[in-house]
Amino acid sequence: MKIFVINGTEVKGCTYAIKETFLATLSGEHTVEEIYLPSACPEFCTGCKQCFYTDISVCPHKEYSMPIWQAISSADLLVFTSPVYVFHATAQMKALLDHYATKWMAHSPEKQMFKKQAVIITCAAGAGMGNVIKDIGDSLKYWGTARVYRIKQSLFDSDWERVSEKRKGSVIKQSREIARKIKPTDRVTPSIGIKLRFFIMKSAQKMIHNDLLKKGQPETRDHIYWQSNGWLNGGKPWK
Repeated sequence: MKIFVINGTEVKGCTYAIKETFLATLSGEHTVEEIYLPSACPEFCTGCKQCFYTDISVCPHKEYSMPIWQAISSADLLVFTSPVYVFHATAQMKALLDHYATKWMAHSPEKQMFKKQAVIITCAAGAGMGNVIKDIGDSLKYWGTARVYRIKQSLFDSDWERVSEKRKGSVIKQSREIARKIKPTDRVTPSIGIKLRFFIMKSAQKMIHNDLLKKGQPETRDHIYWQSNGWLNGGKPWK
């Protein structure tokens, strides 16, 4: 299994320790590639919309964004980590995800995403973890990621060495539970929620296209993309 890890901070603290704990619970042969933000992608999306007009390959920050997306596309398991910063994911994580808006289901999702699994890992001294999961989870779900799991833990400390054994034990338990859920790629199917989102977006594509036809306007790039994949004529990005 090919694992790609996106760390939302370069600090190797509690979130890093939880990520290492999870990876250690995975059985079988696997390779791990990791990046750390913001150094792996130090640029903010400028809203130029070139990715919508053409593709992410023309992004002004393609030297950073393209290799990361290629790694996302080729991985079997995605792992996103972020501690809680002011009740949300790190700014550098949000800055990265902004570069891939055109890969959302409403636009041009990639077929392979519908067979991928992902794990979101977050922790905090107190609260805010739900917001982190939503910040990252929104992109994962709208990319079409088949299965998204989460590991979250309140630590009541910012130093892993001082975290209680009970809370560390909870991290180990969660990690093992998620590890058992991770399936071989050929056995992964999208969740009901992902399938529902796909069919809603399919209906939206048809409605927008019909409206443009009535107005005598050209079809959108998104509609052409969906049509070319056969998704508007009964096809699906999963078996």
